[in-house]
Amino acid sequence: MLAFTPREYVLLMEAQQERRYDEYERDSHIAIMQEKAHRSKQPKATDLFKRPEEGVTEEWIKQKAEQAKHAEEWLSQWKFSKKGGT
Repeated sequence: MLAFTPREYVLLMEAQQERRYDEYERDSHIAIMQEKAHRSKQPKATDLFKRPEEGVTEEWIKQKAEQAKHAEEWLSQWKFSKKGGT
């Protein structure tokens, strides 16, 4: 038998509630798309849903590389070492 601490139980219940809200939100989007398709004379898939065009692009990769370079420069100002260890 699994035993949860009160905090673990609360976290599990909150996560389950969020999953339920996500499901309701998805269902509401589906209902709206079905009704829009029903009312249109000749609906196209893009009329109901258009995939966002954001994603991994060359510009995005360059931007992330520049951010990583700045982060590396910032971190290089400190020296990290183990103390009193093996």
